[in-house]
Amino acid sequence: MIMGKKSRRRPSLVQSVGLIVFLIVLIGINVSLIGDDVLSGANQMTLLIAAGAAVCVALYNGYRWDELQDGMVRTVAGAIPAIMILLMIGVLSGTWMLSGIIPAMIHYGLYVLQPEYFLPATVVISALISIATGSSWSTVATVGVALLGIGRTLGFDEAIVAGAIISGAYFGDKISPLSDTTNLAAATTGTELFTHIRYMMYTTIPAIVLTLLIFTGFSFTSGGSLSSDVSVVETQRMIGECYRITPWLFVVPILVIVLIVLKMPSVPVLFIGSLVGGICAVIFQPEMIGSLNGDTTLTSGTAYKTVLRSMYGTITPDTGNAQIDSLFTSRGMAGMLNTVWLILSAMIFGGVMEAGHFLERITEALIRRVRSTCGLVATTVGTCVLFNTTASDQYLAIVIPGKIFNSAYRKKRLAPEVLSRTLEDGGTVTSVLIPWNTCGATQSGVLNVATLAYLPYAFFCYLSPLMSILLACLNFKIRRLKGDGTEPDEESHKKS
Repeated sequence: MIMGKKSRRRPSLVQSVGLIVFLIVLIGINVSLIGDDVLSGANQMTLLIAAGAAVCVALYNGYRWDELQDGMVRTVAGAIPAIMILLMIGVLSGTWMLSGIIPAMIHYGLYVLQPEYFLPATVVISALISIATGSSWSTVATVGVALLGIGRTLGFDEAIVAGAIISGAYFGDKISPLSDTTNLAAATTGTELFTHIRYMMYTTIPAIVLTLLIFTGFSFTSGGSLSSDVSVVETQRMIGECYRITPWLFVVPILVIVLIVLKMPSVPVLFIGSLVGGICAVIFQPEMIGSLNGDTTLTSGTAYKTVLRSMYGTITPDTGNAQIDSLFTSRGMAGMLNTVWLILSAMIFGGVMEAGHFLERITEALIRRVRSTCGLVATTVGTCVLFNTTASDQYLAIVIPGKIFNSAYRKKRLAPEVLSRTLEDGGTVTSVLIPWNTCGATQSGVLNVATLAYLPYAFFCYLSPLMSILLACLNFKIRRLKGDGTEPDEESHKKS
């Protein structure tokens, strides 16, 4: 029989779940045998191998190669905006390090951030910047990098600091009216934006309060012991000797925040921030540029080459202290390439899983087993995590479950804001916990901290979905529709 004429068979649940298990087993083997270096190629190849297995099963079921290829191309195309942002973040981090912007943040931050309250302060600072900008990615790439450097100088484990940064950044991303995921979840379910944000507060506020309490405890018990070879004063002295530190450098991050608040698209904002950072490097750091080229005389050619290299390659200052040199090393756009490779591999796997209808088969099986409101919310959260794991994109983890569960929520007379809140609790914040998801891969690449290293400390990102499930099980603040199924009943959340 010709493959193109072969009738298609619906994938079985065993096939669909088996492919997910196969991927998880391979990744587990990678972690056990290779360790922290899995993102240098091992996990990328594992995703491609799993995609190959999915292709074989789909072909066996009667799907054509061109259908599967179209699915891969669609998902890869959907990831292009994220990849563009990621590459621009690499460029921005390079010029901001060379210009002294990030060193200045660390220098001044060491005056005001003390070990006793550093971790909860990190959560709050990251949250405020993320609320103002509506972007967890921009927050992590700017103040997040600086806070990580401060935390390392204060003697905290960088995985714990990364967990605090990400917890705060994703809290802000989740509730900011400027956030694309917040608007997406509201639009997908037909919920008014500020109704969606207000309703999220019932799960988001308890989650962030618990997160702050946990990190307050960590500040007293898990950090603050400075390394023997460097101190806060010594770090500030070396920064001052290596860079010209001035408050004028903060004009650049303020400009970036203002442009984001004015709703300028992320890629142009990051590009503008990178170019202005490069200009600041020439104005404020001529000695640094000269030292990187072995020449104290700054020429236009030297400045151009060094700024350009900071955008695409590795720049390492020579302070005489290896730990400080490591702190201020930037990798530019090239430092993001492993992450881009990971995202592309994950998109290929997700495209095959979607085109072969394996994901649809799993979610249908889950819905059939739902009987209660608690079960429906828990299943929605689980489906969002499933799409974050397989489709590797937080937008798909919001949109597709939103479409799948919309009718189920209406059948149980649950208001749209219950679904929109659940999508954010399950889709937005768990994306950063998956190493090959666009969010997990990006934040790991930007902070240079493995996803599995910071995962145990990103408390907000798993307290939030747990709160959503808990409220559903307690039947608290679960707004229901009236009998005609059109208007929310303000008092119905009190009923059983």
